[in-house]
Amino acid sequence: MIRATLFCLACATTAHADTFCASLTDQHATLALPNGTKGTCSTSLDLSGTRAQNCRWPFAYRAPEATEAFNAVLQATTACLDMKPVSDQDVNHPDSYDLRTFHTDTAQIAVSIKDKGALQQTYVFLRIATP
Repeated sequence: MIRATLFCLACATTAHADTFCASLTDQHATLALPNGTKGTCSTSLDLSGTRAQNCRWPFAYRAPEATEAFNAVLQATTACLDMKPVSDQDVNHPDSYDLRTFHTDTAQIAVSIKDKGALQQTYVFLRIATP
């Protein structure tokens, strides 16, 4: 089900593509964007026992690079999982946000981009939650 020949976020080799795809289900460490920017990742545990790996990449507020990074993470995740994401509903909020979620038998994976006006930053997030 996971494709090994996708365009990888870290580099264009099959070995690194395998690592990215594996991280979507195995919760491996840091991921990198096409330009080499590494994300800051942490693991959380919620009250229901769901464990999640949360990775984030900060950019200047509404920078085109943030949109490019969001699209790269979304495309790579879509290729790894061989499925289309579900789009979240629009929100009435001054900052923009776009969330796409993938539901598999073993995980819920979310890719999002969020503008934070007060911080003057835009973030790309990848969240991998497993029960």
